[in-house]
Amino acid sequence: MKITLITQFLEGHGGTERVITELINHDLKNDYQVLVPSSGKPEWLQWFTRPKGYSVKICHHTTEQKKRYFVIQNILAQKPDIVLCLEGKANKLASYIRQQYHLHFKIISWGHTSITDSKNFIKENIHYADYHLAISSGIKKQLIDFGVAPDNVFLIFNPIQSGSHKIIARPKTKAPFHAVFIGRILLDDQKNVRMLLHVLAKLPFKWQIDIFGQGKDFKDAQQLAHQLKIEKNISWRGWVPDPWDKISEADCLLLCSTYEGFPMVVIEAVSHGLPVISTDCPTGPSDIINDKNGILTPMNDQSAFIAACSKIYYLRDELDRQQVKKTALRFDIQNYISKLQHIYDYVSAQELLITP
Repeated sequence: MKITLITQFLEGHGGTERVITELINHDLKNDYQVLVPSSGKPEWLQWFTRPKGYSVKICHHTTEQKKRYFVIQNILAQKPDIVLCLEGKANKLASYIRQQYHLHFKIISWGHTSITDSKNFIKENIHYADYHLAISSGIKKQLIDFGVAPDNVFLIFNPIQSGSHKIIARPKTKAPFHAVFIGRILLDDQKNVRMLLHVLAKLPFKWQIDIFGQGKDFKDAQQLAHQLKIEKNISWRGWVPDPWDKISEADCLLLCSTYEGFPMVVIEAVSHGLPVISTDCPTGPSDIINDKNGILTPMNDQSAFIAACSKIYYLRDELDRQQVKKTALRFDIQNYISKLQHIYDYVSAQELLITP
């Protein structure tokens, strides 16, 4: 089966890029064409290990007209059976191509963030897709609330290779609380790093944190840490290709997000046996975190987040890290590929009943 994947803007090293490469590296039954109309640094291309059966094409033009032509040209050359669309306007463009050029591919939307919070998703564009892959329970609910038929939404989460990941050791009993943050440095947007820094400043015990990532608020975040007089406790590690390789021990991963899709950093953490404390934002964390691998706290509730850090710290020996790791098995890549193939087969067998 030939699959064309149309992405949204890719920074070059994020969770979405990781999911795309995991899919293509392991789904050897199908041929993939990945179209990237808008791209940052293509660092993620090094993650592909599949020798053949796929292509990645990046558009280097900046005008919308040329990006549109780029997608049209490549779809006409590929003549795919299925088009996967990572954002709403790709649904609309795929529908236009199908109608204009009398093609018969099925359109599946595959959004990677909360629909209600995304600035790139127009509600009307959802309905240009025939079917939808929901990467979290929250996104499935959003799609249905927007009028998508429940039978056309498949809850599939995101995949990970969990078996080979090393267990990250817990710190010694009397060592300071050691936390980790991995993600874009955004003070007030999705990642809510402002709340993270204020929480850390209020912790009633000694602590340290490694912060991995870059972002538009990197310098402002460092300035805020200075104002809060906590800069000596923070190691700003910047972006590294594999942060987990740099972490030998830690108490937990911290996430204060205001919204997510399906946060890969959370599933990566638990696959390393590392507990997670996260805000219970509308989509994502609640599908992963439970009493065996971490703590969910109410949105924007600093007191609850501080209490969760205290619990993980003072009871750091209570969570069995092997048991934490086992909670990631349900998201294993082989189970994911098998489920996705069933979806592809089902969608391909259906008559095209939705007209653009």
